[in-house]
Amino acid sequence: MSKPQRSETKSATARTTAKNRGAPTAVGAWGEREPGILKVAEDLFLRNGYENTSMAAVAAAAGLSEGTLYNYFRNKNDLVIRAGLAALERRVEAAQQAVKDAASLREGLEQLIALHLSAVIEDDEKYRIWLREVRGVKSYRRSAGRDALARFANQFPALLDKFGHKEDRGGLTRAMMRDMVFGGSEHIGFTAMIQKRADRIDVEATAKLLADVYLRGFGLE
Repeated sequence: MSKPQRSETKSATARTTAKNRGAPTAVGAWGEREPGILKVAEDLFLRNGYENTSMAAVAAAAGLSEGTLYNYFRNKNDLVIRAGLAALERRVEAAQQAVKDAASLREGLEQLIALHLSAVIEDDEKYRIWLREVRGVKSYRRSAGRDALARFANQFPALLDKFGHKEDRGGLTRAMMRDMVFGGSEHIGFTAMIQKRADRIDVEATAKLLADVYLRGFGLE
């Protein structure tokens, strides 16, 4: 993260005046505002779309001057990538918790599929940005985004370990099973998004159906 500059303090009087006029209160304390800015940016991207959200709009919603915003983020591309990474890290944490809390292999698998599927069809604007700005660049293989996505996907092998399925199934490796689980659910979500029918996908019901197919197909039940 770029270190915030003390130019932020020069606009303190202006922000106080704006606050008295009913403008949003600045998010966080000086030097610790990145999480709050990212949350504001995510909300605006989801509500208005990436193309229709300017840095000035993010700054205003965060209660900051546009100049202060650039102390934290180099440009809009930097902002959107880091917002996407923050969202993915929350999904990694949710997947880890799902594995920890799972009372059965089936329950855990349903939760993992639902998390992945919902990331595509419920946060479709984030997903489009992710495809274009993170997965679509040459440096993706060595990126923080790929690392986070790998940690998310590897919750499937962790789930198998938890319930005693530590070996490959014949010629079907655990890595292949993982890729089929997440690749299949992502394809279903992506196709629904492209065909503009994502609102007709019942995430919970679809996750249950896919988990049943995978468990029987992999010979895990």
